[in-house]
Amino acid sequence: MAFRASVRGDLAMGEMPHFMHGVCVCLGYDGTDFHGWQAQPGLRTVQGALEKAIDRMGIEHGPVRGCSRTDAGVHAMAQIASFGVGIEVPREGWISGLNARLPEDVVVHDAQPCYRRYNPRFHAAHKRYRYLVRCGQRRDPMIRRQAWQLGPKGMRRDAGRRGEAIAGYLDIEAMQSAAACFLGTHDFRAFRQSGDQRQIVVRKMLEVAVVPGWNGRPDLLAIEVVGNSFMKNMVRIMVGTLVDIGRGWLSAADVPRMLREDSDRAHAGQTAPAHGLTLVEIELARFDGPGDAFDRPMPGEPPRRR
Repeated sequence: MAFRASVRGDLAMGEMPHFMHGVCVCLGYDGTDFHGWQAQPGLRTVQGALEKAIDRMGIEHGPVRGCSRTDAGVHAMAQIASFGVGIEVPREGWISGLNARLPEDVVVHDAQPCYRRYNPRFHAAHKRYRYLVRCGQRRDPMIRRQAWQLGPKGMRRDAGRRGEAIAGYLDIEAMQSAAACFLGTHDFRAFRQSGDQRQIVVRKMLEVAVVPGWNGRPDLLAIEVVGNSFMKNMVRIMVGTLVDIGRGWLSAADVPRMLREDSDRAHAGQTAPAHGLTLVEIELARFDGPGDAFDRPMPGEPPRRR
């Protein structure tokens, strides 16, 4: 995991002043049995599992702040989170200590000291998501937790005899043509959950790629999406729209209309299931190490010497 830093912005306020140290971790998880990232009373969440693991280490800490609030069922290869603590622990101590106390569907890959109130959520330059789609005459139980499996029903009608290749089920060229329309800065109001009422709906997509034969498997399709920010269910609605285009239910020519200011959720395609989506990478625009000059004492604290 690379923690990169360059630009400084406003500080994210978090813990009480007595947490004098900060830790930033990179973790992966199988989201199948979690109700998403964010802690919720009475529900199993990734944030909750991580906070329980810190508690079991016997270390006083502030709330864990995740960079991406993944939904229920969504996986992550490289989620980034930070939290304030009362004592210093070596990097290997955090990695081994947390992994020994976390459930089997969560792993900590790396840990670095950081500014005690650093919040990676506000400093992500871009995030990369990958969505896997599998097509075939019969389901593959070995990949059921990581891919949206589609059978022959409702697939493209212009194909001949369907074999193993995904092109026999989805029009890949049409999907790739539609994916190119997402590139750049657009109004994505049609690609957010219908109940999402946020005012800022403009997002910048750096990459939207439709990759057939992913990982050497002719029955797998990967849709890679890289952007500066995402709204709730945005990637899943983009994927659902691309699949609808591949099936012939929508046209690639419909996408520019979906990206207009007068568009709404009804204009875009379906929402793809959560289990096919994985948070692959987060690129940080800024990473605040523990010795940054702006780590000044809070009001009432004595001056600190370096």
